[in-house]
Amino acid sequence: MRPVLYSIKGKIVIFAVIATLLPTTGLGLLSFKQNEMLISDSITRELRTLTDNINRQLNQWVEENTLTIRALSTSSPVIEGLTTLKQFSNDKNSDAIKQTQFVMASYLRSVQVKLDEILELTVFDDHRKIVASSASTPEVRESPEQWTHTSLTSGTIAILPAWNERYATATVSFVYPVLSYDSRLIGAIAATLDLGAFKNKLTEIKKFSSSEIVILNQNGKVLLGSAPGVDHQAALSPHQWELIQMFEESISYDGLSYPKAIGLAYASESIPVTILVEQDHSAIQAAWIKLRNRFLEFVGMFIIIVTSVALYMGRSIVIPLKQLINAVKGIVEGNLDIHLPAKRKDEVGQLTNMFNQMTDALRNKHAEIIAANQAMQRQNQLLQKLSITDGLTGLYNRTRLDTILSEQLARFKRHDRPFCLLMIDIDYFKTINDKLGHIVGDRILVAVASVLLKSIRTIDYAARFGGDEFMVILTETNSGAAIKTAERIRTAASAACLSFKEHPIQITLSIGIAQSRHDDTTPNDLIARADAALYEAKESGRDRVCCIDT
Repeated sequence: MRPVLYSIKGKIVIFAVIATLLPTTGLGLLSFKQNEMLISDSITRELRTLTDNINRQLNQWVEENTLTIRALSTSSPVIEGLTTLKQFSNDKNSDAIKQTQFVMASYLRSVQVKLDEILELTVFDDHRKIVASSASTPEVRESPEQWTHTSLTSGTIAILPAWNERYATATVSFVYPVLSYDSRLIGAIAATLDLGAFKNKLTEIKKFSSSEIVILNQNGKVLLGSAPGVDHQAALSPHQWELIQMFEESISYDGLSYPKAIGLAYASESIPVTILVEQDHSAIQAAWIKLRNRFLEFVGMFIIIVTSVALYMGRSIVIPLKQLINAVKGIVEGNLDIHLPAKRKDEVGQLTNMFNQMTDALRNKHAEIIAANQAMQRQNQLLQKLSITDGLTGLYNRTRLDTILSEQLARFKRHDRPFCLLMIDIDYFKTINDKLGHIVGDRILVAVASVLLKSIRTIDYAARFGGDEFMVILTETNSGAAIKTAERIRTAASAACLSFKEHPIQITLSIGIAQSRHDDTTPNDLIARADAALYEAKESGRDRVCCIDT
């Protein structure tokens, strides 16, 4: 007995033992990838929590200041001043106007001094002109031309958040409507806020996190940040700005606070700014990179060993198997005369002998399989034909008719090419059938079917609807052409049964025509109108054509 190591079975066992180590490597890689995803998810959750906190603080800051501005818009000095100016404007009293404007400007300066986060206040009249301001040169030069329903209740942003060189800080301006005591729009009040004052909030939030916080305007330029080296001169490149806005998860990029950062951006709901939170990419990834490199080294060495073993085993396993594969390929291509020499005594030799026996059996059964296959194809063709045709007349049956009508309706809706449906009934067929017998009745049905097939084009369809009723579908045909075809069918059918030897008989047809419409949704819509036209033809005396869509 040969040692186990010399048999194919033994070699496969050895290879299987080595192959079991490969899933271990796969699981290791999967675990490694999952750890990486967990780290990424953890960072994303931390950054998202921080952005949510900053957004809440920013919303609260904006709400506090807008409440102050809204209160100023309802203050007596502002309302009464604008009301007085409107009255004096009609009287052309320039001294009174100047006095009123002076009083309002003094009031605005006194209020602005008390509010640290408001840099200036400006009042406009109902003609959008400045009437008073706490600043010599106001930032907001005019009020909105038209007030929407939303801005009448929540105000509107006059100047988008940006760095203000005059005040050396980031600013944002809000405009609120001023209504008279009887709720008429008499002007507006604008306030320029010191957005840089919000940096104190950022500093407080930064104490509880290792992340750096940056507030960006709509173009990706820095308005304020928690990192010492980040100021209004810093900005993200257009590509980085687009990338940060695109993803809702944390991403790696060339940061503002760090050379390489992991950041998450969030668009504030209160004012058009973006909150960007960054963490140092190198600090987070240092340990992970070290573990990854060691793991990759181990995997690389392991792959080299497994590859060497596989190449060695290939000489005794893969080469004989390739010969069998080529032989099987020849059989698949139809060559049943293949015969392999069986020289080996191991499992490959046994498999070769069985292969030769198989080819012998295949050669013997090949002719029988081909004959059975041809017979089956003929049966399938017959069954397919029977499933869509009427057994007596050879025309399409009701099921196939519904399918054709659905297809024609869909084509009509796509290309707007009309088609017509003819519903045909043999007049007094029941009387003829009862008098002459069912055999003659069947011959009449067959004769009418033959007339239909001879009277239509190859692109048209004829079907037996049931009993003595037939349907004809005339594709790409309007009602005028359909009437001509129907008359030709009616004339031909009248003479078709006169050639019967035993019982020559002249029959007549009543034909109803319906043309496709855009409001047809199902075949039954068209069939119902064709049936109505057929009923009208019978009521009019039979042996005639009636079209309901002319």
